[in-house]
Amino acid sequence: MRRGFPAQAERLAASVRAELGLDLHDRLDPEGLAEEYGVPVVPITDLIAEGALSASIQQLTVIDDGCFSAGTVLAGSSRLIIFNPVHGDGRLANSVTHELAHLLLEHRPGPAIGPGGCRVWDQEMEDEANLLAATLLVSRDAALACARVGLPHEIGAARFGVSTELMRWRTGHSGAARQAQAAARKQGRTLPRPKASDIREVMSACDVHWLKGLTAYQWQVVLSTAARALESRSLPALIRALNPPRAAKGA
Repeated sequence: MRRGFPAQAERLAASVRAELGLDLHDRLDPEGLAEEYGVPVVPITDLIAEGALSASIQQLTVIDDGCFSAGTVLAGSSRLIIFNPVHGDGRLANSVTHELAHLLLEHRPGPAIGPGGCRVWDQEMEDEANLLAATLLVSRDAALACARVGLPHEIGAARFGVSTELMRWRTGHSGAARQAQAAARKQGRTLPRPKASDIREVMSACDVHWLKGLTAYQWQVVLSTAARALESRSLPALIRALNPPRAAKGA
């Protein structure tokens, strides 16, 4: 990856969020971003109606459903992003945003398959799109806020609509985890580190889907409450913090 690109990606992602009216702690909707740039996003199964072979679609969605997640089809200056509908929401968020990252970075498009049936692959462009996609989905500020309170990656992933793996990678690769640990050491404390069994219990007991719909301010309130629960090592308190509040009686 070319020197200075991570900083460039942070600046570009912040600029895109500002254009969308999003705070650094807001969740970014990949399809909303695509709509902003006039790029339709459709499942690959829709291509059957356009003449694609059913057997080919079945190969990608049933027989070998892990080999394709999303791609961009170009016709002149028009673009269309197709995605694999059998993949989970977190993976699709990253895959669709990855395709949009190529557009934002003005990467030169090319054929997917070269002579002899070999896949054409530019590793530097793919690495740049990977990093920009992750940066768009989870800002460094957001990753740092989660890391500072020891929030499990599973919960941060639920909030930002990404996979646990991407949330973990973003927190580590951005340096947010190191910064949070250094700050905690300076304060003479240890960051909470829940056991895997505790995290599974919390995720099983919580309806975390509501976290995606929170505003940045609402998320900060939830995060603050979760931080107190994590610091006290209280699973019941953490579960209460992460479940949607009950509607007031008579409302």
